[in-house]
Formats: sequence, C-alpha cells, structure tokens
Amino acid sequence: MSGAGWTDAVAGRLQGILRDLAASSGGTWSFTVREDGRTVATVDGDLEVRAASTIKVPLLILALQDVAAGRRALDEMLPVPAERVGGAGVLKLMPSVRALPLVEALELMIGVSDNNAANMVIDMLGVDEAAGRITALGATGTRLERRLYDVEAMRAGRDNVTTADDQALFLDLLTGPDPDVGPGPGAAPPAGRPGIEAGSGARGFVLPPELRQLALDILGRQQINDRIPAALGPDVVCRHKTGELERIRHDVGILEFDGRSVVLAALGTELDDPASRSAGSLAAATVIATAARAVVDVARSSSTVS
Repeated sequence: MSGAGWTDAVAGRLQGILRDLAASSGGTWSFTVREDGRTVATVDGDLEVRAASTIKVPLLILALQDVAAGRRALDEMLPVPAERVGGAGVLKLMPSVRALPLVEALELMIGVSDNNAANMVIDMLGVDEAAGRITALGATGTRLERRLYDVEAMRAGRDNVTTADDQALFLDLLTGPDPDVGPGPGAAPPAGRPGIEAGSGARGFVLPPELRQLALDILGRQQINDRIPAALGPDVVCRHKTGELERIRHDVGILEFDGRSVVLAALGTELDDPASRSAGSLAAATVIATAARAVVDVARSSSTVS
C-alpha cells in the first residue's frame, strides 16, 4: 500500500498514529495520505461525508481543464449571481461587483472559500456535467448535487459529499511529475493513460504543466491556516483547502518538503466540541494539525531508514 519513499514499516507506523488519533478524538474522523500516486495510509478513507467547501478542489481542476481544452479563458468574464448566498467569502458584501474574470473567481473560491465564486464556477460547468467529470477523475465517493448554500436543494435531500480517499486523489493528481510535453488541447496522453477530459489517476496529465502550477499556486494562497499548516514550520510549503459547516471541519492539502509532495486529507464530522457549532475550530483544528505534523515527521523518518 505504501508509496515511493515509504517502507511498509514506516507506512504502518503512520497508519497506526492516524488510527489512534481518530479513535481518541471527538467526532468521526477519516484520513488519507498519498504520495507519488499511491496510498500510504488511510483511516476510513472511503467514508462518505458532507464535503463542505472541499468540493471546490475538483471544481478548480475541472475549470482549468476547460481552459486547457480551449473552451474557456482565464480572463473570461463570469457573471456574479444577482442573488448572493451566505457563508464564507467576500462577494456577498460587494453588490456592485457584477462580473469577474474566471481566474479571479477561482482565487476567491479557494483562497477565502467564497461560496458565490464557487457558484459562478458551478454555473459555468453545469451541475450534472461537473458531477460526471468528477467521477471521471477517478473519484468513487464524491458527488456534486447542488450549488453552494442552495437551501431548497438541501431540503430536497441533495448534498455534496466526498471522501478522504477522493480528496487525496484530487490533490495527488496535481503533484506531477511533469510530462515531457504537456497534454494541451487535442494532445494524446501516453498509451493507457487518460487525457485532460478523463484524468483518472493521471498524475501530471490531469492538466498541462502551466495550469497545474496555477492550481498549486492558488491552493498555496489559502487564507484559512488554522489546521494543516498550524503546527508546521517554514520549511514545509502547504497548498490546501479547508471546509466547514456546523460540526464539520475539514482540511485537505499538499505538503511540500525535502523535495517531496505528500498529500493529506483530514475530514472531521459529528464533532462535539462547542467551537465546531460556530465559526471556530479549536479541538478539531488541533486534530488536523497533529495529523499533518505526524505525516511530515514520519515521512522524514522514512528517509533515514535503510
């Protein structure tokens, strides 16, 4: 099960740490760690939970795939919905803003988790089409069923769900390696590997290099940093996306250190600490930060094991 750079013993040690962390923490936790296209450790990684804003990770990939295919342009102006939804973000406070370039909508969708920006992207992609394309990326437990903060859809039982395994997959697709020639529009991927439209498991081929780097840069400009990065030093670069609803705290990210890119997806639901019922995180943030610190420490120990 372990990925490159991990012995079975070291991967097993990380698995045990994450399993114990999940068992000893309030609520229900799932963790998945990937590196170089392989799962290193997973604890209930296939558990389907409400995605909250982590659904924005595959939306980022799909939007940039449309740019790669020539269907959209980064500077294309997208209309801001006239009726703004609540939750995270700044566009709800800026009624004079009627349109934004696609790239700025993506920056807001990820960096400040703007729900209105996310709805702009969903409207561009189409809910049903985007849902099918998320599955084509290789996801098995992620479903896009509605726009963000669509109260009527939620009342009708439609929701966006995901798994730690899928979130780790999405991010791992962005970690490379760069192909010799990026799969631009119409380019054929290597034999047996899917192209831009499908992208299932195709690390480095889900997007051409320049757009893959843009996705990484956008994730690296995340403004909510109380979870995965909280216990990491300046020698670890974190590119990540948070998600939260009442009693839900998620964070999924790429940890870059020592020339490696290790992915961690940490999803917490049914949380029982009072802070998780409002805008705080506290205990849940500590759980996620502890998991991230363990991933880095154990990964580094693997390089010293002969």
